Amino acid sequence: MNREELIRQVWEEQHRQHGLIRRKRRGDGERPPAHQEHLLHILKRHPLINQKDLAEKVHVRPQSLGEMLGKMEEGGLILRKKDPADGRATHVEMTPAGEALEREHHEKVFREIKARYSALTDDELTEYLRLTRIINETLEQE
Repeated sequence: MNREELIRQVWEEQHRQHGLIRRKRRGDGERPPAHQEHLLHILKRHPLINQKDLAEKVHVRPQSLGEMLGKMEEGGLILRKKDPADGRATHVEMTPAGEALEREHHEKVFREIKARYSALTDDELTEYLRLTRIINETLEQE
């Protein structure tokens, strides 16, 4: 595996870890913020996701997500469509404008993370990835 792919995997694992930590904090009464960029990142990984499932992935109540998605829809970043098989369900998908914003944000963050890990060798980064995965598995089991 080349260094960039290794860094991408570390980033994905950290992203998952941060979500798991936010979920634990929410149980303590702290509600984590869900930013548009985070929502777009999830939509990139899960195109045409059900709105209920999206709320679960970003660790917010469906009602709160509905408000955020309304603003994003007004801004032309997403579309919401009724599921033809289940009229109660709504699917969310990115528009080309949403995809462009997600790509721009992704590239910016990846450059920052690449710089953050520049002090580590490939072996150290591989070990960090292994350890991060162990931490995430522990958090998921709690």
